[in-house]
Amino acid sequence: MAIDRRGFLKTSAAQAAVLGLGAAGPNTRHPGAAPVLRGANPFLHGVASGDPLADRVILWTRVSPYDDRIGEPIETHWWIARDSLGLEVVADGSVVASPATDYTVKVDASGLEPGSDYYYGFLTQTGLSPIGRTRTLPRDDVEHVRMAFASCANLPAGFFNGYACMAERDDIDVVLHLGDYLYEYGNGEYGDGTSLGRIPDPIHETLTLEDYRRRHASYKADPDLQAAHARHPWITIWDDHETANNSHPGGAENHDPSLEGDWQIRKLAGIRAYHEWMPIRELPTGLYRSFRFGELVDLVMLDTRLHGRDPEVVPMDNVAASDPSRTLLGEDQKDWLFDELSNSQRAGSAWRVIGQQIMVSPVSFGGVGFNPDSWNGYRATRMRVLDHLENEGIDNVVFLTGDVHSSWVFDVPAPSGSEKDYDRTTGAGSRAVEFVTPAVSSPPLAAAESWRTREQEILDRTPHLKYANFSEQGFAILDLRRERVRAEYIFTGSAKTKSRRSRCAAVFEARSGTNCAERVESDLCQG
Repeated sequence: MAIDRRGFLKTSAAQAAVLGLGAAGPNTRHPGAAPVLRGANPFLHGVASGDPLADRVILWTRVSPYDDRIGEPIETHWWIARDSLGLEVVADGSVVASPATDYTVKVDASGLEPGSDYYYGFLTQTGLSPIGRTRTLPRDDVEHVRMAFASCANLPAGFFNGYACMAERDDIDVVLHLGDYLYEYGNGEYGDGTSLGRIPDPIHETLTLEDYRRRHASYKADPDLQAAHARHPWITIWDDHETANNSHPGGAENHDPSLEGDWQIRKLAGIRAYHEWMPIRELPTGLYRSFRFGELVDLVMLDTRLHGRDPEVVPMDNVAASDPSRTLLGEDQKDWLFDELSNSQRAGSAWRVIGQQIMVSPVSFGGVGFNPDSWNGYRATRMRVLDHLENEGIDNVVFLTGDVHSSWVFDVPAPSGSEKDYDRTTGAGSRAVEFVTPAVSSPPLAAAESWRTREQEILDRTPHLKYANFSEQGFAILDLRRERVRAEYIFTGSAKTKSRRSRCAAVFEARSGTNCAERVESDLCQG
């Protein structure tokens, strides 16, 4: 039966609720990926948009089937408009929510204008979704872009206060999520959500396709995550916990084949659920991809986890970590990255931003210690990337990083022993800058007693490290203009208490052509 979108909008009692952008309405119980009772609104997991381009954007939702319609397809209408009431529609159509994709729906809405706000929604015969807001990428001459970037949101470990704060901001063009969008552990294994009412579904560790689907559903039932998705377009990349801790193409630290079965089956289940439940465009090459914000920014998103990564060197072994045959990206992704960076420089783009998962810059922990789950465990790959920047005369490169549940600011120095050594005073020898975002809700690094007093020690030992904060949670914002880039560190207080309060704690700036970061005074900061 055809759906009368305009008539439905006029008569639906839900209309008043959805004008809040992302409000889920009165039905907030979480059914996992299971069906719902007849009469409930089927859009229990909100709406989302992602992978924006200048003329199109991915629109996403999930239609939960009624308990007496399990296995049947559901006709779903979508629309995208210039106004939140859906009256000035620029494109619409119908798609089928199918059990084959866990009743998730993705639409690549095209024919849009660059640098423009749009509103979108979905409806079925039995319900109206929340209304989302999205934005296309700008084209040609662009003066200003602001990207929020975040990682490491662990549902049982605490509330998603960072997402709640993002949802209330109008000064964000796009949200970059750098991985660990969810965690695979069972409740109590890495955070016990019992006291907070945040027990993930399923309660056990995710192993099967059904498990990963239910875990995605569990996270997307969170109202703060729904609100942030509904407010801004997202560009996402996975890290390890979307499959299993310290994963790579051939296995994972948190996977025992003798007890948990074939890793390839589990890995593909996690990948499939991610593609179903996230607002990402399907690509033949994998998840690495690029986005152009006019002549101001070229954004490259890397997969340093599941595409071409060799296993970590364990135990820590400096000789093995320096092995020239070891790769973090794989040859095809490395060659693609080099082409993207060189083409961006030749095109005259002001900045090149690389969104990825793990720390690029080496850190001195004293002795021979290093983090093998970082680019320092794949030193040949890091050297080749930095040498490519030097050989091609590519500057104004910014690495954005997640993973480590703490905040860091680095100059990215040339590899040790090269002709241009790093100068701590002037920043000479730096080939890029790196900004590491804190965790949204995963335990901060300082939650471990051994890390609580190490900030100053590591700062003293690591000359290219400009800032470190191991105790606070939140997110960061990258503010780009042609003459400079700034990183604003936004802290949201402990995730153990639900809150929408935040403060800008530090701002770091890299001027065009310098490839080094310095702390700056800012009216945004309160401390």
